[in-house]
Amino acid sequence: MPRSKRVLLGIAALLAGMLGALAFSGALAAPRAAFLHIATNLSGSPNRFSYYADIAVSPDGDRVVVAWSEAYQDGGGAMKGSVYLRWASERTGGWSARVPVHTGTSSECARWAAVAVTGTNPYTAVVAYITQSPCDQFTSQAVRYRVCPLGGTCGPVQTVVYTTHLSGSQSEPGYGAVDVALDGAGQPHFAYTYYRRDLSQGKDVGTVYYRSPNIPAETVSENQNARLPAIAWNGGAVHVVWATEPTSEDGYYSIFYRRRTTSGWAPSSRLLQQDLGYAPHSPAIAVFSSTVLVAWDMNNAWTDEGCSTAQEQCERYTLAYIRSTNNGDQWPQDSTGRFYWYELGGGFQGTDRPYTSTGAVAEYIRFLRPSVGFRADGKPVVVWHANDGTTDNPDYNIYYTEALTVPENAEEAIEWGEIRRFGLNAPRHSASPAVAPFLSGEALHVVYIQGVPNASGQVTDWETYYDGNEDQKCSRVYLPVVLRNFR
Repeated sequence: MPRSKRVLLGIAALLAGMLGALAFSGALAAPRAAFLHIATNLSGSPNRFSYYADIAVSPDGDRVVVAWSEAYQDGGGAMKGSVYLRWASERTGGWSARVPVHTGTSSECARWAAVAVTGTNPYTAVVAYITQSPCDQFTSQAVRYRVCPLGGTCGPVQTVVYTTHLSGSQSEPGYGAVDVALDGAGQPHFAYTYYRRDLSQGKDVGTVYYRSPNIPAETVSENQNARLPAIAWNGGAVHVVWATEPTSEDGYYSIFYRRRTTSGWAPSSRLLQQDLGYAPHSPAIAVFSSTVLVAWDMNNAWTDEGCSTAQEQCERYTLAYIRSTNNGDQWPQDSTGRFYWYELGGGFQGTDRPYTSTGAVAEYIRFLRPSVGFRADGKPVVVWHANDGTTDNPDYNIYYTEALTVPENAEEAIEWGEIRRFGLNAPRHSASPAVAPFLSGEALHVVYIQGVPNASGQVTDWETYYDGNEDQKCSRVYLPVVLRNFR
């Protein structure tokens, strides 16, 4: 039997088992956990659409903080973008009112938002975002942040980096993404991307930079077409991952990792490289103790027996991960220099593609967009979205899996629990999930955007939702290892 057909049969059996396990677990209802578990619309802005959202949990697990950007058009058609923050506490219960971090105007609007939180009393969040001025046909941009005491008023706007664009150069996209992490002293560290138009290649080429309040901007990526950086801090080190797309000098799609200590930047590690036939995207990173976990998604662009049409063959995706057990100093690799990355299904550098999505231009529904976090016991959690419909009639839902066992040897695969649909998502699109990098209790603190399609199937409104996963009130029932080493 062809291998791809065996994979499909295995997935079918897995799904059947999942349904049975869910039915069984539903009969074993346990008392509800303390924290909010009900899906909550945090933005509540039907005339404005959320772009991305980010989430963080305080080190003691008591404060959950969400930040997001949202945009709308005024009567004259000018786009305005704002950034908001809301927080909740297990002790006090309920969500705070919307805290304005940046109020968008036609002269300066914001897009993108990233958040981190520290402290025990008072608790403090740092929200990073990108501004452009004027909002349409901008001539300047900046990466900014504000320090926001939870329960108080945000501090003054602070600028990470600022740039002006010459007249007529609006085709240069400029800043495209930013992420933030806090060190042990609560100081912020930023990773961001700047895109320049490369006329010789006919494309926008991105560079990843790093900066903290006490360190001037430093280039992290090197002669690459880099994008979507993610940053974490642990053990005295800054950890940054990013994806690359081909340039005239380097024809591969890759995931890179680099770390910075007080001694400066170590050389970057190319965790994997692929051609178009198995291109990686959307790297995520989380750190716990001395373990650094990086996850990403990959799609297949070549013919596969499991795909019936040329359209379908480009919509099949997989999830993969790699980990370091010495704080990113080294990554496991064999004698030939291949890094030990695994698919979530268990295969070592395999080609299982059990999920579907689309390469849609709308970035927030593109690919699988995984996010990773750690439980307090050091076991990782991965969340992502998948298209359960078709390309013409998409149906985006969020899924997750948690580690059952984590071998000490980073060369060995993690044993993952059953793959489950996250929460009780309404029958509408749920996409771009972000799980808190640290999860101290039972709740899976996740934020995502949810869109309601109209009669023609087009989504004109995206809202920011939080969910702690309502079905966590049920006892957990796990299946055996999911497709591990399936051949």
